Amino acid sequence: MAHAELDRLQACLNLSLDALRKEMDNSQLLPLSQHSSVEHPLDDSTTYLPSTALFDARRLSLELKNLIQSPLDKRMDEKYSAYGAASIDILIKTNIIDYLSDLSNPSEGIPVTELASKFGLDSQKLVPILRCCAANGWVRETRDSSFALNRCSRTFVKGRAGRRLHLSTPGFMSIVGAMPRWVTESDWKLSRSPVQTAFQVAFKTPLQRFSWVMQNPRALIPLADHLQVLGDMSTPGIVADYPWEQLETPIIVDCGGGEGGLVTAILDAYPSFRVIVQDMENVVALTSSIMKERRPRDIESGTLRTEAHDLFQPQPRIGNEYSFTLRHILHDWPDKEAVGSSKILIIEMVAVPNVDSTATTSAKTFLLDGDDKRPDYCVPSHFGSASKLVNAFSVHMLSLMNGCERSLREWESLVKGCGLCITNVYPLRAHTSVIECALDSRALL
Repeated sequence: MAHAELDRLQACLNLSLDALRKEMDNSQLLPLSQHSSVEHPLDDSTTYLPSTALFDARRLSLELKNLIQSPLDKRMDEKYSAYGAASIDILIKTNIIDYLSDLSNPSEGIPVTELASKFGLDSQKLVPILRCCAANGWVRETRDSSFALNRCSRTFVKGRAGRRLHLSTPGFMSIVGAMPRWVTESDWKLSRSPVQTAFQVAFKTPLQRFSWVMQNPRALIPLADHLQVLGDMSTPGIVADYPWEQLETPIIVDCGGGEGGLVTAILDAYPSFRVIVQDMENVVALTSSIMKERRPRDIESGTLRTEAHDLFQPQPRIGNEYSFTLRHILHDWPDKEAVGSSKILIIEMVAVPNVDSTATTSAKTFLLDGDDKRPDYCVPSHFGSASKLVNAFSVHMLSLMNGCERSLREWESLVKGCGLCITNVYPLRAHTSVIECALDSRALL
């Protein structure tokens, strides 16, 4: 009996695992172990950039569950997945993560009763919470009701990237809960306004999300941390995978550049550029103080500047000497607000439609060195389960601002409405791509 999809999946998994092993050996990386208590370089995408083949092999290895899992089990998994996130939040907020990390023998683990006594918690509540974390690979149960950290959970130790990423906008679950009613029943179900979303329903506010954050400073730090880590995850790929040496303009303007992490990384690799970080006035004040402390020479020489600028106002930097970057900016806004923004580099996720006609990517093109004796198999162009984060993020932006992650066709339409055209798209070893745009000379005729 022919099992076409199962055969294809098995072959792709074998190809990806072979590539994973080969690339790890070539990069002299230690073997992966789920039960290791030591961090692995592949665990932190903000500091380690894998080879292209290794990056793609990891994406391909995620698809098995979609094909063979029971639909009812899959639905139950999705329904209760929020408890997994909440369980990790508990371990972080109580500092249990740090306590387990600092043990003299962290791989051995300690009894829940000891944790409960140390942190003034109920051991009967901690056991199911820790077992939920164990099922998701964050911790492991070394013996009945005793737990130790796994390798991956070290990203949540104080000072690490995951520590900042775990916190989101207060009331996040309220937004998730309001989303179905907003889409199907509310008076705003046909609205595309950024002030008529699930966010306003959940928070009972007329304010747009960023305006609300400005009036609720308690939410500003978690949001800023979240956005900083989100950006840092793609920075190594942006610097390495876009041909900056071919950029003819001497000045890069990072619009909505936050703390300036992207342009400073570009400066480190290409010191001939000059850079300007633009953002709202309150953000730029923080960025300026950070840059004076971290890069005083660049500030003094004029290589690096910060300036306040509202993205919805005319751009003061005009001329052929400027190129502009917009990272994680336009996905916040619906098309009407996004339109109206030399060369422009849009750094965003590109959503790939999940349709059969796009499933034409050859596995051999990126996983092997052209071994023609092996059968070739097509994989979904959206990389199947590896696209979950992109599409979940799209729904998140929809719920917050009526924004979304756009497909290439949608980007082309949006960019054309600004009098621009897409000159190239550079896939990155990240969830984002660089969409290179320039003035559309045909529109000027």
